[in-house]
Amino acid sequence: MRIIAIFSPLGGVGKTTLAVNLAASLSELGKRVLLVDLDAQSSATMALGLATEPGGSLYSALENGTSPRAVIRSTRLPSLFVIRSHIELLEVDMRVTQRDHHQTRLREVIAELRALPDFDCILLDCPSSMGVMTSAAMAAADELLVPLKPGFFMWPLVSCLLAQIQHVIESGGNPGLHMGGFVINRFEGNAAQLSEVARALQATAEPYVSGNVVYLTTIPDSVVLTEAPCSGQTVLEYDPTGVAARAFQDLAQEFLDRGTNKPAVSIEIEK
Repeated sequence: MRIIAIFSPLGGVGKTTLAVNLAASLSELGKRVLLVDLDAQSSATMALGLATEPGGSLYSALENGTSPRAVIRSTRLPSLFVIRSHIELLEVDMRVTQRDHHQTRLREVIAELRALPDFDCILLDCPSSMGVMTSAAMAAADELLVPLKPGFFMWPLVSCLLAQIQHVIESGGNPGLHMGGFVINRFEGNAAQLSEVARALQATAEPYVSGNVVYLTTIPDSVVLTEAPCSGQTVLEYDPTGVAARAFQDLAQEFLDRGTNKPAVSIEIEK
């Protein structure tokens, strides 16, 4: 089983849209997926058309030691399951800062989920900040997947993020954590611009990690990326034959290929 923390230090890059639609696309490929919404804003929960309610998140498992299995819920997709979020997670974020085990508690909860035979992978949708919950997710995950929207503010944050990952590993917080990859998300531009961004991103990452950490599959910008979550649907449901849906399907396949060290397949970005 793969445990993947999906995180971006910048808001507005489509992090939750990526998490929800990658999960849906993996489900479409026959994988049993658990999406865990760790963001108190509950964006992933609402994007799936689900209601937030007290007791529906990991709050009780983190605070009181109850079984996280009790809050797993099914979705419309037959092999996609979710643990919803709720604003109560903010209370956890505030309390755990006063405890010595604030990083390990979430890891213990995720370890209970890992032990279940029900899933092929668990995706953790993290808050868009390097706070306690995000640090705890890094301590619990096998790998980190980072969506980035090219722009002026992206480059300094990439270096800071890679340094943070290196710190988590070297400090003993999670020696097994590795950089699963960057996904260029909501891209607006032509093929030449895309190639230049990918090369620069790979060059920025090289001092910290080895191997190609930039996904070949790119998610093009599209109005459906905004419309679909507002309707409580995945992009695959909202516009199943559109370019964005096909991109997420290709991303899911590349995600699986990278997990088994198979060659990744690129897609052509439609203008």
